[in-house]
Amino acid sequence: MRPVRPHKSNIQETPNFENYQWRFGCYPERVLADKIYRNRKNLSYCKDHGIRVFGPALGHPKKGAIVNKKKEYEDICDWVEVERAFSLEKRKFSLRKIRTYLQKTTQTVIALSILVLNLSWVLRALILEMVHNV
Repeated sequence: MRPVRPHKSNIQETPNFENYQWRFGCYPERVLADKIYRNRKNLSYCKDHGIRVFGPALGHPKKGAIVNKKKEYEDICDWVEVERAFSLEKRKFSLRKIRTYLQKTTQTVIALSILVLNLSWVLRALILEMVHNV
């Protein structure tokens, strides 16, 4: 039996925006969103709360739209960094091999994988510092 993959209709509306607001006291300035999260409800929610959304646009590009090239460049750089981290997780820390059935178990496995990734970065920095001090 294979694990059930989330369907587009099951994707959480306004994912973690309320948690972010509760934790930091404000909504995020911007969100780097995949295509699956860029639906009309989420875009409307972001617009109502002043959240700038970056990601693949819905529909055709608007004619005569004014684009802030500097912000778009920063968003693209951050997007690439996030995608690179996910790619590393999938290749090096076996994130693509998750075979759990319960949502809570899947979240735990992902959280532990990200913890190991962060610990590996810290360990790498410590080793490099020790080598340079010798």
